[in-house]
Amino acid sequence: MANIYQPAEFEKKWVEEWEKNAVYKTAKSQISNIKSQKKKYILAMFPYPSGAGLHVGHVRVYTGTDVVARYYRMNGYNVLHPMGWDAFGLPAENAAVKAKKNPMDMVPSNIETFKRQMKSLGFSYDWDREFSTTDPDYYKWTQWLFIQFYKMGLLYKRNTPINFCPFCKTGLAEEEVLADGTHERCGNKIEKKDLPQWVFKITKYADRLLSDLEGLDWPKGILEMQRNWIGRSEGMNFKEKVKDINIEFEVFDTVPQTFIAQTFTVIAPEHPLVEKLVKETKYEKEVMTFVEKIKAKKLSKKFDPNKEIEGIFTGRYVENPFGKGDFPIWVASFVLYDYGTGIVNCSAHDERDFAFAKKYQIPLRIVMLPKDEKLTKKVKNLEFCYHHAEDGIIQEPIEFKGMTWKETREPIINYIEKKGLGKRGVHYHLHDWIFSRQRYWGEPIPMVNCDKCGWQPISESELPLKLPYIKSYEPTETGESPLSQIAEFINTKCPKCGGPAKRETDTMPNWAGDSWYSLRFVDPKNNKQPWSSEAMKQWGAVDWYLGGAEHAVLHLLYARFWVKALYDQKLLPFNEPFLRLSSVGMVLAEDHQKMSKSFGNVINPDNVIKEFGADALRIYEMFMAPFNAEISWSTKALQGSYRFVKRIWDLFQSYHSVIPTEMEGSSLKDSSTNARNDNFKEDKQLVIKLQKTIKKITSDIPEVKFNTSIAMMMEFLNDWEAANSTYEVGGGLSQQHAKQFLQILSPFAPFLTEEIWHNIFGEKQSIHLSTWPKVEGEIVDEEIIIPVQINGKLRVTLRVTRHEISKDMVEKKALENEKVKKYLTGKPKKIIYVPGKIINLII
Repeated sequence: MANIYQPAEFEKKWVEEWEKNAVYKTAKSQISNIKSQKKKYILAMFPYPSGAGLHVGHVRVYTGTDVVARYYRMNGYNVLHPMGWDAFGLPAENAAVKAKKNPMDMVPSNIETFKRQMKSLGFSYDWDREFSTTDPDYYKWTQWLFIQFYKMGLLYKRNTPINFCPFCKTGLAEEEVLADGTHERCGNKIEKKDLPQWVFKITKYADRLLSDLEGLDWPKGILEMQRNWIGRSEGMNFKEKVKDINIEFEVFDTVPQTFIAQTFTVIAPEHPLVEKLVKETKYEKEVMTFVEKIKAKKLSKKFDPNKEIEGIFTGRYVENPFGKGDFPIWVASFVLYDYGTGIVNCSAHDERDFAFAKKYQIPLRIVMLPKDEKLTKKVKNLEFCYHHAEDGIIQEPIEFKGMTWKETREPIINYIEKKGLGKRGVHYHLHDWIFSRQRYWGEPIPMVNCDKCGWQPISESELPLKLPYIKSYEPTETGESPLSQIAEFINTKCPKCGGPAKRETDTMPNWAGDSWYSLRFVDPKNNKQPWSSEAMKQWGAVDWYLGGAEHAVLHLLYARFWVKALYDQKLLPFNEPFLRLSSVGMVLAEDHQKMSKSFGNVINPDNVIKEFGADALRIYEMFMAPFNAEISWSTKALQGSYRFVKRIWDLFQSYHSVIPTEMEGSSLKDSSTNARNDNFKEDKQLVIKLQKTIKKITSDIPEVKFNTSIAMMMEFLNDWEAANSTYEVGGGLSQQHAKQFLQILSPFAPFLTEEIWHNIFGEKQSIHLSTWPKVEGEIVDEEIIIPVQINGKLRVTLRVTRHEISKDMVEKKALENEKVKKYLTGKPKKIIYVPGKIINLII
């Protein structure tokens, strides 16, 4: 072992040794001296293997997952920590089209690049479980699952207006279209197009997808995004008839208390009924021109439907069932076609309705008044909108006069139902999932269409239905899949009657393979079923899932839906795929922009490893900020992490020639003698600090506090180096305690710690299969007294532990102190803090 820290000399060696000795293979990851059946299924979100390879943003999430997996492995858990590839879908296909290569030729080399980089970073994956969504042995079961869902009645084919990306030439699910009307993958504007599509009845599971969020250990923000996307609203459905034309429609009202105040109806510009309402009338040309204008505006990122309230009268009226005059029907820019029914009755007691009516001089009617008489006059004069006031007094219907808005909701709903004017209803923002893609690079849909028998699934014995290798795989201008041009693929026999039939030529979206990959990892070599019940009972749902917050809706929602449907078929013993979720913050470039090849600011981990080593990169990525925080890359900070690991290396060189043996009965009370070296003495205070460090990191890693773990080790290293000048060997730590420090560092820096573990201490078994150290004896945190001044005058003193001396913690403790609060009339103008010494609040 060289005395100079040169990670390139040993990192590749340990990658090969770990693989040769199957150190991270799931079946061998039990710690030898612990007879435990505890399990942890730790999973990072499936990566898409692009041609560019990993960048340092990927390294952050995979290192975090690896730290967690290593920690639990050393704590006696049988850990499942697999890796695979989400390789179907538009990104790979678009890249292949650009490179003029078939994706089948391009994707495998991309995967090899990713895999090589991951190994060079020391990630502790069980590579025996690796697969790609593009492997026929994998997508055989994706197709099998499609057939089971079809048999359940969850999949159906219909001609429907869909979101179509003219750039990618394919249909999209609602979830793939951003709020500004662009495709979440390519950023281009989408348009509406009528196409026959396979559709998943995800709305059938809307209530369960919503209610089951309650038991999940997920970030609050992501839970809220899921709730908002599902968007459950309770209210009343009213059926209404258009005068002088044979058209009926339904409107949804979430605030039925003021239904009697309604005076006009608005319809979304995108609603297909608009064209029918104005067809062959004098309003047709003007209305349809307005519709196209608003559609174009809605595709603009600058359009705000809450501010840009525009409308046009259709010339049609709704027959008002409430007997207060017919409702004029207006097309309005603020109505959402994908919420409720896309048609809304409007009243004076809604702010947007009120503003719209005032702008276009539509009559309004007041049926709720405030208690304040001065305000009542203004409300009656329509000077402002009086809405959703819980203590507002209802005036009509007469049966409820004098009751408050809040207390009338349920009675008025019952009243409306009893009168036969409407029925209770629930609507969702969530829509059924468009599952077809008019592209080549996806799983072939295992369905055939027979003139006699209709749509039929192919025989399960014929799976996998392989994607053919074709020369012309580019998307077609007609919006059809390239497979539609392959006669030998299309023409087949009906599995039911044996007559001529045609295969489906659309393929599945990339969401198909990544909706269930976590299930396949428990039993990836099974060629008789997607997973065995025994393997699923052993591993169950993912215990801890880590990945980017950008998947807060799409992937997580779809995976939850599939698991619930499979649970209903008794194919799974659980109904949620991911019990705990942690999100990683994005790594920006040094120029604070998102990393992009077009900006030329992507940082390749290969270059970083070559210069600084994998351990320094891992340490930096975990130390740069809290795991869920966005952060900009800093080469200067990376150099600091490199110096940290080099200092550790240099410190352990003193153990190379003189190794203190482990001491019998060594503890905090008795750690000052050594059996082989009578001159060796341990620094008792340093041992105490080490035990505090062990305690903190033991609690920090499960709480995803990677940055504070490393900060604590850095602090301990400072103390250790300071003691090093006093002691001949290892700064006053015995072999036993020096090895403990290595063990708590090992999840973060696996190469450095393994090299020292073997070559300094002569250990035979991997440090990563050793047992996590337990805290010795009782530890009492040392307290520090910090004076608190207000405008330079001492007012109170704070007692804090040495682990609470950060600016944020001391500032919070000072501002929450009852004595300090008496002197403050508001937030201090300035806070001056000398770390660990004094804090001064300027008011």
